[in-house]
Amino acid sequence: MRQDKRQPNDKERPGGLVVVRQERSERTRRNLIRAASAVFDRSGYERATLSAISARAQVTKGALFFHFAAKSDLARAVQAEACAVSGDALVKLTRLEAPAFEIATAMAHTLVSLLETDTTVRAGARLAQEIRTPDDPSLHCHRNWLGALNAILARARDDGSLLPGVDVGTAAALMLSMITGTTALPRTAPATPRRPSPQQSGDLWLTRMLHLTRPSLSNLPAG
Repeated sequence: MRQDKRQPNDKERPGGLVVVRQERSERTRRNLIRAASAVFDRSGYERATLSAISARAQVTKGALFFHFAAKSDLARAVQAEACAVSGDALVKLTRLEAPAFEIATAMAHTLVSLLETDTTVRAGARLAQEIRTPDDPSLHCHRNWLGALNAILARARDDGSLLPGVDVGTAAALMLSMITGTTALPRTAPATPRRPSPQQSGDLWLTRMLHLTRPSLSNLPAG
């Protein structure tokens, strides 16, 4: 009596097993990056430990070292992911059909929002300040953001939404300073009757700062 042989499914085929292992490996790597982001964000680079990262990721030290040979490699991976996430968000904004200065302000609000809500972006930006980082936009968030602001404000100069005589580089540096500064203000600035309380968002601080600086940069009406 002839017996039917069960055909192996895709995952059971040699090539399928390789794919499954690759997918599992990639999930572990991304999990480690998320865990490292949280630890770097909370503790900074020097105080962060591989034990804390592996524990948060719920993987063994061996699994961690399989993907990252040293803490510096993990830091670079976090920086690269932070720059990729924030860079993608900025690229999408450049496709908007709007005066370029309005796109620049949208970029500023987007970056502040990411710094407040995305642990990896926040950790990547912190690491760029705490450890020696090449002047490489794929690793250095602030240089990446400054380059994007320079490019969009150059467009604003060309389309007339940036006031004549405004230096593009200085305007970009001003906006970047507001972006990075506002994320700290809600945690440190004292409350007064005319000032937002420390619990209010960085986005609100940014809105108020842009309201003050906008007349010096653009004659577009405030939205």
